[in-house]
Amino acid sequence: MNPVNTSDNTSHAIIITSAPFENAKGQEALELALTLATFEQAVALFFSGSGLLQLLKSQNAELLKLKNYTDGFKALDLYDIEDVFIEQQSLADLHLNENDLLIETQALTKSEWLLQLANYNVILKF
Repeated sequence: MNPVNTSDNTSHAIIITSAPFENAKGQEALELALTLATFEQAVALFFSGSGLLQLLKSQNAELLKLKNYTDGFKALDLYDIEDVFIEQQSLADLHLNENDLLIETQALTKSEWLLQLANYNVILKF
């Protein structure tokens, strides 16, 4: 998958490595992705390590008295954000499988991950 060409040829890869509700990084990454997509910028999300927990079904932010922004990842399709990648090793390390996730993703090996990232000219890490 290659990023969609935009008028200014800018494509964004957003890497999410922070667990949900640990800090505001996951929410900020989601908001940035949706904003970029609104302005028809090519954007892809890459989840690695604890960041993969952002996509778990049945998050219960109410226990922490926080707003559950993670359901917002379900809106990615509405914004034409189709490129959502996860590291296979992170999935294994967290003892998860793709059925545990809110949305459809593409699991990549480390080498595939790096090749995919090379398609983007702006890389942001949260």
